[in-house]
Amino acid sequence: MYRSGSTYGITDLSKGQPARAGALDLDDMEMKIDPVKEWKQIYTDGWRIFRDYFYVENIHGVDWAKIKADYEPMINDVSHRADLDYILGEIISETNTGHAYVNYGDFKKVKSVQTGLLGAKLKADLKNNRYMISKIYDGENWNPTRRSPLTEQGVNVKEGQYLIKINGKDVTTKVNPYLYLENMVGKRVEITVNSKPIAEGAKTYTIKPIASELELIYLDWVNERRAMVEKLSGGKIGYIHVPNTAVEGNRELHRGMYAYHDKDALIIDDRYNGGGFIPDHMADLLDRDVLSYWHLRGLEPWKTPGVAHDGPKAMLINHYSSSGGDAFPYFFRKKGLGKLIGTRTWGGLVGMSGNAGLVDGGYIAVPRFGIFDENQNWIIEGIGVYPDIEVYDEPHLVAKGIDPCIKRAVEELLKELENQPAKKKVTPPTDPNRSDWIEQDIK
Repeated sequence: MYRSGSTYGITDLSKGQPARAGALDLDDMEMKIDPVKEWKQIYTDGWRIFRDYFYVENIHGVDWAKIKADYEPMINDVSHRADLDYILGEIISETNTGHAYVNYGDFKKVKSVQTGLLGAKLKADLKNNRYMISKIYDGENWNPTRRSPLTEQGVNVKEGQYLIKINGKDVTTKVNPYLYLENMVGKRVEITVNSKPIAEGAKTYTIKPIASELELIYLDWVNERRAMVEKLSGGKIGYIHVPNTAVEGNRELHRGMYAYHDKDALIIDDRYNGGGFIPDHMADLLDRDVLSYWHLRGLEPWKTPGVAHDGPKAMLINHYSSSGGDAFPYFFRKKGLGKLIGTRTWGGLVGMSGNAGLVDGGYIAVPRFGIFDENQNWIIEGIGVYPDIEVYDEPHLVAKGIDPCIKRAVEELLKELENQPAKKKVTPPTDPNRSDWIEQDIK
């Protein structure tokens, strides 16, 4: 029996088989499923998959056969596929391992209604029975994931204005304004605004609402901290936040290094880093030294490599620095790039690389490889990476617009710059004079 793309067939093992040999016509195939029996099969299959694919043979010393026997009686009381997910989750949690996940299988899910968003905060003005636009998030409108509808070309909406109408419907505090934006993501919507809470004199603009404001809120958070660092350091220190070690994190690190490699010092913010790829290349980028300079007549010298930073650095970490976000500070410390400031990282550094799935389309993500050091010691997983300087971002300070980790990092880096000032601007040596060289035959 074989599968080729979407074709299934049964044929013998002789050479020279024609395409679709013994292909089966499955168009009218129907299967009656007994959920209870299927759930029992999934339970056993899930247990086996974790047993056979787990990254170490001893499954962290857990008696895996006993685990199966202990939880199996619960299967008789399962009344929904979600109940089975719960049991499977309890089983894999017995191993005390990061990156061990259960993804639900075949059951109906509520159809979601996508609500269009404005990329702005609305504040209820109860006195005037209107909503005021209290904040408009800056965007990067060339980037679809960071498009801010109220900042696009031709839209002149300002903070402090009142939202009067959406698609001609009067907006007051008696109604949720987002009701008028249901299923309007990416569609043309007319919004009417005014500096006063009245319709007279209002102006109408056409916008396209977005599906999520998370990237705009994230960008706003980063820009706030970048401004903090700029102000606290007097412009001496550059700030780069790395949201993950996947595509977005690599992009942000490279963009930041291009923009700030000429700063005296750098803060690399690994807090809330969601992981992704193993960040060895990211650590290498921070570890670059200037190897040489090049003189061009009448122009500023340029260096090799073109993007490199020789000054002091610090990395911020917290308990949400996870997976690749655990590895990044570990590599940072191992390369001697600077101090780690903040709180201990999450401690989840076993990787997933795919494994067998379940019969109904569900999936158990099994940790398939773990990390150890050159001394053959297991590291990071279940422990995390401890900071050199422990600083807790106390909520009451963060709520006031104060970032304790950034404040401490700036202080530490300014001290380092006092003890070892940044290299002065490089100037070329005096033009070489070779007029008195003795001409020799080259043999």
